[in-house]
Amino acid sequence: MQSKKIRHEFPYKIKGPLFEPKRFKIFYGGRSSGKSNSVARFLVLQAHKNPVRILCTRELQNSLKDSVWKLLSDVIHEFELTDFFTINKDGIHGRNGSEFIFIGLKNDPKKVKSTESIDYCFCEEAESITEESWDLLIPTIRKSNSEIIVVFNPSDELDPTYQRFIAPFQSDLDSNDGIYLDDRHTVVKMNYADNPFLPDEAIEEMRVCKVNDYKKYLHIWQGEVLADYEDSVIDPLWVRASIDAHIKLGFKPMGVRSLGYDCADKGKDSKAFMVRHGSVIVDGKQWHDGDISDANDRVYEYASGNRIDHIVYDAIGVGAAVKEYFRRMQGNNSITVKGFVGSEAPHNPEGKYKEDRYNQDVFRNARAQAFWHLRDRFEATYQAIEKGDYVDPDKMISLSSDIPDIKVLISELSRIQRKRSNNTSIQIESKDDMARRGMPSPGMADSLMYCFQNKAVNVNNPEWNTPLNM
Repeated sequence: MQSKKIRHEFPYKIKGPLFEPKRFKIFYGGRSSGKSNSVARFLVLQAHKNPVRILCTRELQNSLKDSVWKLLSDVIHEFELTDFFTINKDGIHGRNGSEFIFIGLKNDPKKVKSTESIDYCFCEEAESITEESWDLLIPTIRKSNSEIIVVFNPSDELDPTYQRFIAPFQSDLDSNDGIYLDDRHTVVKMNYADNPFLPDEAIEEMRVCKVNDYKKYLHIWQGEVLADYEDSVIDPLWVRASIDAHIKLGFKPMGVRSLGYDCADKGKDSKAFMVRHGSVIVDGKQWHDGDISDANDRVYEYASGNRIDHIVYDAIGVGAAVKEYFRRMQGNNSITVKGFVGSEAPHNPEGKYKEDRYNQDVFRNARAQAFWHLRDRFEATYQAIEKGDYVDPDKMISLSSDIPDIKVLISELSRIQRKRSNNTSIQIESKDDMARRGMPSPGMADSLMYCFQNKAVNVNNPEWNTPLNM
């Protein structure tokens, strides 16, 4: 049978990952990105080229109308392959023996389990697929070189699909333009901006949504999970407004140079530091390689070479080793080094927050107090930029767009949530809390918070203000 030459186009971001064989191919993100259409086109091309069996599934599928049957049929018509494929209520069949099978995971689990010799499994609207269904499906697709292709728009970060395929790779996705690759996984985040074939109607709908409800826009059009913003400490609108705020408002970096250092000690958590010059965040880095000794060397070398006045580090976990390291270091510079313990009582407990309530009544601990003050800076910056309200630059914050991993920083800042409890004081979720909901440790966000703590005084810790001359 002579193969027909088919003209086809794909969004650039998905084309390579689609055609590169992998056990799991995950495409997620916002509306109108071309994810589902691209996968359908890919599968039709594969079915036309070789005899393959393709299982098309989702959690609930009561009829073909609930499946990707219509999408595949439209692609077949677009490619002018109606003489090659037979489209009927039983499925879609190719003249070369290719077959598209449509089964709902929850509707007919026994039928799914008995399906054999599947080359490709297309999981659409996968945000709804349960852990039980994944445990059923994945072992079923066991043919050599078979592929499971997952497409979804994220809803909740605790959904099994998000936890299985996105959360473990979140830091890499944030820092690599929404792409993660390893020997078994291809994960690509796609949004409307990645789709060059986006119709004008969708563009206008996106613009209206962005103006009327920015958080809804982030969820629907940028593929961000709802849980990221429902109870965020720092509004993502405020974070984005702060980028290059010093340029927008015409003030310069000046004053103290403080470095915040998150010396992560758990598993694959990234190590990170952030640097501020006055109220401008001028630099920051994150990395995963090396041990704590390597990280200490990197931070010390940076601090010594960049006129840093203060270093504030996470004193929990490996903090004792960090403290000892800096004690041993000698040099011509005098850098004040402090350890920050988030679980301690708020600093200046009998002082008042905004001339209202006592710090010890407002904040559960030092971590809550530190992040809430950071929140105040972002809000003040937003008010100055968007509302034209005058704010003292020393009370604002500006994120330089030159920071190498600024996308990671923005993402982490927007994910940190308030922890609700019966206690009326403000409490911020801990790193362990974030880990329990599948989120990686926010190394850059924590480092940003630390670098504003050089002036803080903890009356319960006499060593807090002890300078370590190096």
